[in-house]
Amino acid sequence: MRLRVGRYEGFLIIASFIWGTSFAVSKIALDHVDPFYLALTRFVIGAGILLLVAFILGRFSLKVFKDPIIWLIGLLNAVGQFMQNYGMLETSATNTVLLVDINVVFVALIAAVVLKESLTRYTFYGLGLGLIGVAIISTGGDFGQIMSGNFIGNLIVFIGGVVWAFYIVYQKKALIGNSDIFMTSAGAITTTAIFGVPIGLLLSSSTGTDIEGFLAILYLGAACTAGAFLFYIAGLKGKGATDSSIILFLEIVFAMLFAFILLSEVPTVFTAIGGVFIVAAILVISVQPNGARKKDG
Repeated sequence: MRLRVGRYEGFLIIASFIWGTSFAVSKIALDHVDPFYLALTRFVIGAGILLLVAFILGRFSLKVFKDPIIWLIGLLNAVGQFMQNYGMLETSATNTVLLVDINVVFVALIAAVVLKESLTRYTFYGLGLGLIGVAIISTGGDFGQIMSGNFIGNLIVFIGGVVWAFYIVYQKKALIGNSDIFMTSAGAITTTAIFGVPIGLLLSSSTGTDIEGFLAILYLGAACTAGAFLFYIAGLKGKGATDSSIILFLEIVFAMLFAFILLSEVPTVFTAIGGVFIVAAILVISVQPNGARKKDG
């Protein structure tokens, strides 16, 4: 039996790879750039590229900006990115990707309210496993460290991931209401930049950087925000949302690999244990028996 990776799976794997690199690159960039300035410049560059592509493809339309949900998800995306960057000052890239990607559990809970999707017992199994993993990683197994800088950083990153869960659900709602998936998503990145500029300038302590910081900003904006997004949309066209989300779990693998290569980060025992719980939670939520929703819904 031969494993075959088709074109659409390949696009999604590339997107996972690029997004996986973003955590280590962001951690490096934070040594050279203010975390809030990093977020705003990343989205300005990404939005500019996506709007340019929309013009070239003849897909640009102002209609999408009349949808209030596009503005809501732009605000949520901006807040989530600001919280990740700020929290990462006090925690590792490895912890960050695990604490952010657990948001898939909260997506299921929020979707049940916003999109009226049915909950299953697997959702609650995943929630329990995920929260155990979050607690282990955040405290390092020592609850006496709750007020330490590392715990606060982990907590901020985790809350940022929860904010992104709302973003994901409302983005799905926006995609349901708009026929052009590309322009709808490009509009969300554009509104993220619109909100990100005033928030970022207000919170930034410095808008300066050096050549390393500039290159990191350029990579995060061009490759991780615009480039990975284009590969993601290309893959999403040929694969279902569930299959796509499962393939995108490779982001965790790539993120931890690049954290080791670029930052020499070796997961601690507690990060590894917590990571097992989180990955198990994600799999439980995403890979359910086909009849589960009908039986429990």
